[in-house]
Amino acid sequence: MGRQLFQDGPYIDPQVASGTALVATTAEALWIGATFTPIFANDPKAGKIYTIKAGGILSTGASGTLILVPQYGVLGGTTLGTSQTVTVPINMTNVPWRLEFDLVFRTIGAAGANSTCIGTGTFTTAPFTSAPAAGIACVIPFGGTSASVDATINSAITFSKTLSVAGSVTVQYAYIFSRN
Repeated sequence: MGRQLFQDGPYIDPQVASGTALVATTAEALWIGATFTPIFANDPKAGKIYTIKAGGILSTGASGTLILVPQYGVLGGTTLGTSQTVTVPINMTNVPWRLEFDLVFRTIGAAGANSTCIGTGTFTTAPFTSAPAAGIACVIPFGGTSASVDATINSAITFSKTLSVAGSVTVQYAYIFSRN
């Protein structure tokens, strides 16, 4: 019989109100990982899969670039693979976006950065209305970097965004669950 993919903890409810609009042109955490996407001490096992999903809205006043970075730990933690630098179009207003990320633990080791994990995901938003990709949904892949982490302490998955122009990114929900 095939796996039924019952979802498992960590059991954390997503936020019940939209987060504050993030407007800086430097790296900012999309949400507080320890609050909404934690990975608890000694919960990871070799082969365990964590899925993170999030969504919100995006606005830009001018054309600029967007970079996304999944990290194990807090902002500035262990990078799990930076996205491509993507040019976003001018005058996007409250355009919905969705983020999905799967993280797989490969090995579990003793305390210290002796466990390894890898993950990949995508950030998807509305079709661009102008060149170079008019009418095509913007899909930004990220991840793919194997990382050594400490699975024996409480940690989290944190995503940072860097939007190079005046604009905003608002997270409306973010959550984590395990697939096995």
